[in-house]
Amino acid sequence: MSKSASTSFIFANCKGAITNTINQIRRISNVETVTPVTGRFDLVIKLRTNEPTKAFNVLERIRGIKNITNTQTALSFQSISSGTSRASEEDEQPLAFALVKVKGAFQNVLRRIKSFPNFLEAHVIPGEFDVVAAFKGYSHEELLENSVEKLNTINGITSSETLIAWNPTNATSTY
Repeated sequence: MSKSASTSFIFANCKGAITNTINQIRRISNVETVTPVTGRFDLVIKLRTNEPTKAFNVLERIRGIKNITNTQTALSFQSISSGTSRASEEDEQPLAFALVKVKGAFQNVLRRIKSFPNFLEAHVIPGEFDVVAAFKGYSHEELLENSVEKLNTINGITSSETLIAWNPTNATSTY
């Protein structure tokens, strides 16, 4: 995967006016998706690039938005996906992101994560967490039971943190 075809993630916190903030972020070039989530962060922003200069320019534009209070950026070093398309009828299904810390071999962990029935994609990232993985399910319960709660049973995962997507009024995710 070339650098320009790879992705980056920006995890952001937002104070108030989340719908307006999401709409502003969506208008920024190289932003692929903006997903509001619960947990440590308020937004998971997926970029169309992990080229450092382009990712930094997007980050600077996002940081310039009035309601953004904090950001954390993760460039993807390696990516795996489920190979299934994201059809528009699936857009209403619950989505979760798992931020995972790994000790040992990444390949074994990625192989196990990819085998989960709700797996969408995973990226090896630098920083506080080692992997960000996305899962989509038919219900929140099914998503948590079949994927997110099972992460810590994988040998090599030392901890994980889950961010559950939600849709604010008039600002649905395009993930």
